Amino acid sequence: MNQVFEDAIQGIQTGLNSIFEQPHIVVLNLLAFLVLLFFVRKFLWKSVTGFIEKRQHALAEALELADQEVLKAKELQENSVKEYEQMKHETRELKERLTLQAYREQEDLIEKAKLEARRRIEQAEKDIEFEIQEANEEIKQSIKEVAFAAAKKIVKREIDESVHDDIVEEIIQERFKS
Repeated sequence: MNQVFEDAIQGIQTGLNSIFEQPHIVVLNLLAFLVLLFFVRKFLWKSVTGFIEKRQHALAEALELADQEVLKAKELQENSVKEYEQMKHETRELKERLTLQAYREQEDLIEKAKLEARRRIEQAEKDIEFEIQEANEEIKQSIKEVAFAAAKKIVKREIDESVHDDIVEEIIQERFKS
């Protein structure tokens, strides 16, 4: 490593010695540099510096615009997240409300069905009771008719009790056959 530094120092010393050995080359290079500097300053400097300033200004505007766009994007993202959360909350509330409403409607339908079933059962019981009463009335009427017919025959015949029982039995059988 030391050898590398020693070689570099020796090369610099040799280069400096060669410059001072030929001063006319140094003066000529210095004069060419000053002429080049004059032409660049006179003809190109304003346009190059103007271009650089415009470029710097355009870059600064682009960076500022990019920063604004980043801020807008963050704001839009935050708004989108808020809107998403709000819509999610509203959807959940709507689902709960509709579920509750459906449950209530189901309960109402079940209650209406129960009431209708009770009403039909009561109506059927009333109809059955009415038919039983009508049947009882018909039976009573038939018994009355049988008894009246038996009484008529008994009165006509004025017979003994065994014949009387046979006649009642015969009348009852006749009535129930038809």
